[in-house]
Amino acid sequence: DASGPTAWLGPVYPALLACIFRFFGIKTAPSAVVAILLNVIFASLTAAVLVQLGREQFGETAGIVAGWAWAMAPPLLLMPWLLWETCLSGLVLAFAFMTTMRLGGASRTREWAWCGAIWSFAALLNPALLAPLPVLTVNAAMQSRRWKQPALMMLVCALGILPWTARNFRAFGKIIPVRSNFWAEFYFGNVDFSPHPTGPSMLYQREGEMLFVADLKRRALDFVRSNPKAFARLTVQRTVAFWMQPSYLRPYPLLLFLVTVGGIVQAWRRGKRWLGFASAVLLYPLIYYITYTFARYRYPIEPLMYTLGAYFICELWVGASKRMGFASSDA
Repeated sequence: DASGPTAWLGPVYPALLACIFRFFGIKTAPSAVVAILLNVIFASLTAAVLVQLGREQFGETAGIVAGWAWAMAPPLLLMPWLLWETCLSGLVLAFAFMTTMRLGGASRTREWAWCGAIWSFAALLNPALLAPLPVLTVNAAMQSRRWKQPALMMLVCALGILPWTARNFRAFGKIIPVRSNFWAEFYFGNVDFSPHPTGPSMLYQREGEMLFVADLKRRALDFVRSNPKAFARLTVQRTVAFWMQPSYLRPYPLLLFLVTVGGIVQAWRRGKRWLGFASAVLLYPLIYYITYTFARYRYPIEPLMYTLGAYFICELWVGASKRMGFASSDA
């Protein structure tokens, strides 16, 4: 029952659904089938990206193992059914990450600009995907020993976001780069979920988006100031939950987390480019630690986690084979 402009979501996935509705009908069964099929395609294409990413960063075998592991990943049984940007976010982040890791001293200016354009698309899809970008940019600058091209990449990314930001300023009279809902989500995760726009309170509908978000921001900050220990406890619980969800797939989330950490440590020990992977794993979840988390929120970085996990497993296999070979020859 809400009307008027909104910046609650980035524009990419709503625009995609709008195109589907235009040709297959609004909220019809054919539209649902097409939207789910697109999610299946996005998730499937991610496997191809992982093969290439693993091959480039960790070797041929690691890439193949990562691609096959992703093709059989438990989340792929569930995520395509969710009509959300989740599957597309996983594909876009993996592709943007791979493209950025390719940049070096021999890269042409247009390749840096193209990479910035990919990241701007990622931002308009889900701004949380930008979390590792600063570290990746600095790392690429250090690897290439260039600074103008990385600056150009960041400029192109900002320019790609600018039209939507200008639209938001015109609609709301405030500078909102992509989404307006951070403080509302912060309130829902720490105080109370009942005022959510899809719930029965109708507070959003009465106040409008900007007043609603400002109202919940004030309430949320009052809660944190009055209950710092409760906020800290909730943050710790969300941090654990982010890596351990969903509960019905345990111990799969724990195993995925362990092989991811193992992959980062092994890449560091072997002198591989571990920093970019570590930045995605460490920085992307921060916003969910302080708001709230569902299992699908981890999905966009899971392709990178599978790449790290595949590398770690390959390294374990090689190490075990060498030890067995040594033991055999010694015997």
